[in-house]
Amino acid sequence: MKWIVKDYKMADASSIFLSEFKSFSSTLKEVSFDKDNKVYLCKDETQNAYDFDEIIKKQYPLKQPASYDALVIDNKNIYCIEFKNQKSNVIKKDTKQIHKKLTNGYEALKEIFSTYNIGMKEYHFIYCVAYQNNRDKWRRRIERNKIQFGLEEYKGQYFDEIYTNDIEFFTHEYKKHFYKELKC
Repeated sequence: MKWIVKDYKMADASSIFLSEFKSFSSTLKEVSFDKDNKVYLCKDETQNAYDFDEIIKKQYPLKQPASYDALVIDNKNIYCIEFKNQKSNVIKKDTKQIHKKLTNGYEALKEIFSTYNIGMKEYHFIYCVAYQNNRDKWRRRIERNKIQFGLEEYKGQYFDEIYTNDIEFFTHEYKKHFYKELKC
């Protein structure tokens, strides 16, 4: 008996999100909006992003798991971004929420990738926590390369890279990755 092996091609995340989640397409400005305080953490309207919180509401209409705010898909890079309108010392007091957003958001994204036959191994996953700017520039330099909030345990397990720093640092890293200026 001769086995016929079909070559199954995995779907492309960019194409799937453009077709299946187009109504959740937004900008970094919109997904960074803090409804409680009526403030945008990032004012850039040029970078397309998906409102991941809204995607989660659609996928889980009865009870939504915690999730990050934004999803940016750039070729083989998937950026999962959580905007926090808080200073790092406030976030450090209760890191459970950040951990929950990372793990639950990742599991929900994994389920979406599975549903649409998107190969997760084909992508580089980057988790970013961008929070309110610190006044102390010296602190920013010290914390620049350090993963904060106890998230280092998820590097390699869930995400290939993890960045936790203020909006100014996020803007700098964005320019390094995308080669264009971000207006936050």
